[in-house]
Amino acid sequence: MPPANQTDYHAVVAAKISGPRLAPYLAATEGNVRRALTLYQWSVELSGAVYECLHRFEVILRNALDEQLCRWNAVQRDRQTGRSHSSDWLMDPARLLRRLAGDDIRKAGRRAQTALRGAARAPGHPDVLAQLSFGTWRFLLPDNDPGRQHLWNKALAAAFPSLTGAPSDLVDHVDHIYKLRNRVAHLEPLLNSSMVADRLARMRTVLLAIEPALEMWFVSRQRVTAILKTKP
Repeated sequence: MPPANQTDYHAVVAAKISGPRLAPYLAATEGNVRRALTLYQWSVELSGAVYECLHRFEVILRNALDEQLCRWNAVQRDRQTGRSHSSDWLMDPARLLRRLAGDDIRKAGRRAQTALRGAARAPGHPDVLAQLSFGTWRFLLPDNDPGRQHLWNKALAAAFPSLTGAPSDLVDHVDHIYKLRNRVAHLEPLLNSSMVADRLARMRTVLLAIEPALEMWFVSRQRVTAILKTKP
């Protein structure tokens, strides 16, 4: 229970949260510590709801792209040996994937080994896949790099069969979502309700491009919209 002196209670909490972290909330509440703490708690709750959405979104995006990369990798041949690659693009990546995502794959492989330390098996495709970051998927999408454009044309475009806009619009959506994920991961304030609502809409747009039923499922379970309405 808080001490009888509520002023002291809020002062203690504010001090432990720290001045720099509480500063945006104090600025938004004209320096009122109690209201700033209420706003801080609301932002924490919103961050949790946003993270739930990001969790679902990232898993769906990851699996959609992984499926197409497996298909593409299976029809690639090593230029020097003529050997056909397997469908496992994480364990046996073709040359283009080694260039575009080789570092990410190696780091994910090491993280998978650490996670399985003590287990009686080596990391497999699902283990390494789970350790790849959102940034891997963001930066496999097309840009001015001819290799990324080739990979989009030959493989990744098929992950978005219901895409109606330009690929560049899709990349822009994913980029904004990627930046929101970084913001949430670093516990930064989410005080801009319009920004959060926009990113939620972008997630819905990308999911619609993958499969409309996934977007319906996503919307039916998200809490962001309800929490935005309760902003103090």
